[in-house]
Amino acid sequence: MRQRLRRAGWWIQRLRGKRFIAFVAITAAAALGGWFYGGLDSAATGGIAALVVASLVLAGPLKLLAKRLFVRTAPWRSGLGPLTFAESDLGFRVEGFVGSEGPRETVDAIAASGGRFASGEMSLELWLVATDDQGQDWTLVQEIKEPPAGRVVWTSSVDSLLNIADFDDTGRPNPFRAAHRVVEEEIDVPLVDIELFGWGREQLPVGTRDTVVAFARTSVPAEKLSGFTYPDSRVERSAHLVSLDLDGVAKALGWGHPTHWNGGAAFGILELLEEFQAGAWPALERRVAPRWYEKGMFARVERGTESLAEKAAAVPAQ
Repeated sequence: MRQRLRRAGWWIQRLRGKRFIAFVAITAAAALGGWFYGGLDSAATGGIAALVVASLVLAGPLKLLAKRLFVRTAPWRSGLGPLTFAESDLGFRVEGFVGSEGPRETVDAIAASGGRFASGEMSLELWLVATDDQGQDWTLVQEIKEPPAGRVVWTSSVDSLLNIADFDDTGRPNPFRAAHRVVEEEIDVPLVDIELFGWGREQLPVGTRDTVVAFARTSVPAEKLSGFTYPDSRVERSAHLVSLDLDGVAKALGWGHPTHWNGGAAFGILELLEEFQAGAWPALERRVAPRWYEKGMFARVERGTESLAEKAAAVPAQ
């Protein structure tokens, strides 16, 4: 019963601006039914009962909404412009956030931002979210070893360029359509909800790319994603199941230095944690900053050692 109420609360939470209308509609319907059934006393009883039930169902979403309104304030949340976290530049410039607009309005807003977004030359960083039997939410972090040196890159559950199949009837790139396509090709699980965080310009080792960042919930239990392997490709890829809480995200971010994370993916997992555990950024920064500092120091020592070795090899033998 608790799990069912939680899922109902999650569903109403996704209604965003309509959650209050749903609350009023439930109460009004119960009161009106009581009025027709037995007059004023029954109407009052029905309204009170509806308020109690609706409050139980909406307790989680309303608590989350209150945290997002009164706890999550700058600088805990990223703003427009270059994205920094734990005193590190994540290589992602935020150019727009998605509000309560519908899919069509969102597509229009992304296309209107100009640049390569208008022509469809863009990528999608998508985080997949699944829930286990205990009600804990999980996501997949993708590890990529790029040839030829095997450089490790950490990125979202699905990271893909949009193609012609992702254009809608208006001739504009549709990230919602792209999400369904890439998840079917890469992970092959059904999606029950897709939500966009925002879009921006992502810095790559060579050049930049325009990126839309989103997350999608699946009805497949998280337990079934354990041990998941990506289809064969020209790069070596592996999936790591990570719990969507402070401990899980802090551990995942610590796997690589910021330069080893795709900027859009880092932006997405930060927003994802804030979506499921509002106000967690300060504590997350305190945990991640030392790990990133240590990895940065190790990388500098490693580069210095390589430089000394190269100089020694260049000295002519006596």
